[in-house]
Amino acid sequence: CKNGFEVFLVNPLQSHSIKNSYIRKVKNDKVDAEELAKLYFVCDLRRYYPSKSSIENLKILSRAFSNLSEQRVSMVNQLTSAVDQVFPSFTKVFNRVSSKTATQLLVNYSSPDELLNLSKEDVVSLIRSCSRRSLQYAEKKYKLLVKCAKDAKDTGIDLLALSKVIRIYTQNLMYIDGKLQELEEMIKECAITIPEVDLICSIPGFGKKLSAIIVSEIGDISRFGNAKQLVAYCGIDPSVRQSGNFTAAKNKFTKRGSPYIRKALYIAAIISVRKAPNGTCVNPVIYDYYQEKIKFKSRKQVLGAVMNKLVRIIFSVLKNNRPFVLITPEEQVALYHSKISKVA
Repeated sequence: CKNGFEVFLVNPLQSHSIKNSYIRKVKNDKVDAEELAKLYFVCDLRRYYPSKSSIENLKILSRAFSNLSEQRVSMVNQLTSAVDQVFPSFTKVFNRVSSKTATQLLVNYSSPDELLNLSKEDVVSLIRSCSRRSLQYAEKKYKLLVKCAKDAKDTGIDLLALSKVIRIYTQNLMYIDGKLQELEEMIKECAITIPEVDLICSIPGFGKKLSAIIVSEIGDISRFGNAKQLVAYCGIDPSVRQSGNFTAAKNKFTKRGSPYIRKALYIAAIISVRKAPNGTCVNPVIYDYYQEKIKFKSRKQVLGAVMNKLVRIIFSVLKNNRPFVLITPEEQVALYHSKISKVA
């Protein structure tokens, strides 16, 4: 209830579909208002209860971080394309054009001539200060850069516009990186005040950033009566295609939920099925589950199943308000039977 009015939050899919109930092709404010009013009687609308301000703030910051990260990927791709035209072998010197050393070089010296006209001491000093590596490393990179610049004179495209574009793209990339760092610090500060973030962090494979996204997108866990409802909210419930005796065997995700939480769950699923460099599993139970399923299904299908399992774990952790405790399926069954025997 806000200012004496009951507030209902309507899914755009519902409001979009109701317009087809009007036969005539008329689009104006009067018809739109009438069609929206029908939703109250046709659909099972629920009152909207806004989340706590701390959760809403975290959601805004997390979504801004996600959107800006996508812009960064696009900017890196454009910069790589421009650099490949001017310096065809630049990526052999630096694997990533988005690294700190590479961006500092490109923003200051975006053409082969500018690099070749520099003194060795200036370039070596810049590489050492950015990479924080040894003098030997910096001199090795300098030799590769000189060779790269000389080769670019023969094989690269010598256009002033491309050099200017490289400088602009690099400046934009550095600006985005700075803003991403600011957002990350703001997310950390905001997450400190939300205990649910620490609960999700107790699950192996979930860091502060992923936990913040998931908590902010879920909001109040009391809105969900069971794990299936949370799975549907995330949009990872399977679609249903059935008619008569036919039932489709291969069904995709509905993807009717939050794309931000779905992306976070996908990243968490990939992390959970990995092994650490020392050979230990990040999440042994999820790893064993993945290895068992991958024998019969594709990797994409199994990752979807892992995401579903992770959502159910998240629901249990938040609903019970207790940190995650890693136990095997056998231990879980034994614990369940022991509880039944105590009740009996």
